[in-house]
Amino acid sequence: MQKFSYHTHTDFSDGDNTLDEMLRRAVDLGWEEIGVSDHLIVHKNITRSVCYDKMVARAHSDIYHSDFKKALPVFQKQAEYFRNTAKKYPLKVFLGFEVDYFTYNGWQEEFEEFISQIDHDYLITGNHFFLSADGSETIDIHNYKKLNPEQFEDSFEVYLRRHYQTLVKAVKSGLFDFLAHLDYARKVPAHTQYPMIAERLDVVEALAAQNMACEISTKGLRKIGDYFPENNVLQALVKQKVPLVISDDAHQINELGYAFDKAETTLENLNCTIRFRLK
Repeated sequence: MQKFSYHTHTDFSDGDNTLDEMLRRAVDLGWEEIGVSDHLIVHKNITRSVCYDKMVARAHSDIYHSDFKKALPVFQKQAEYFRNTAKKYPLKVFLGFEVDYFTYNGWQEEFEEFISQIDHDYLITGNHFFLSADGSETIDIHNYKKLNPEQFEDSFEVYLRRHYQTLVKAVKSGLFDFLAHLDYARKVPAHTQYPMIAERLDVVEALAAQNMACEISTKGLRKIGDYFPENNVLQALVKQKVPLVISDDAHQINELGYAFDKAETTLENLNCTIRFRLK
């Protein structure tokens, strides 16, 4: 069974536990390695999102940044703290970030300059937002269903299709090691009305073409009773020989390794033989 996770969060972003507590738990589980991937969310207009007040109410407001230059010393300091803390534990510790990929003009160039100045081992992308047509406005997917439709400039179907198109762009950028919770947007009940099969398969095709990995996230089991991504997408990923990695998306110590045994059985039943692991 896989005895590591690369998708985990600490109280630097929206996790409940400190880095020390997460690493100590990994040691207690008998793991030999772990990756910590706190959120990296920088969008020039994030504070004017229609749901910004709800976003900061359920997470630490300092995980949202509107300026790469102002965010730089924050992440540099965290990277230094991370390396020093990791030295205390008898396991290999990778420093990563979970990056929301945005599409407004200039974002990718700013991000590339920013991340080149941060000590890190890997990057994952896992978008949590619906975007306006030009990418300049954001709507937190988790809070979408709590908002008044009159606040939106586009229909849910349009936002959803654009969301999967954004994932394709993120994959094609070549910036990331693996894709997190491919169909995270299933958290919105209306997704069942618009399955976006073709759009999700476009993401699978992009992953295969880029030879980029994807996670099977057991967080979906905790949140909606099914993996992210769901079985038909998992089948397509295996068929396209996309490397897979099990993730728990742990935000607290008791979520580390959650249902990994079940995920292993699922991958075995799908005849998945190509797995991803950091070097």
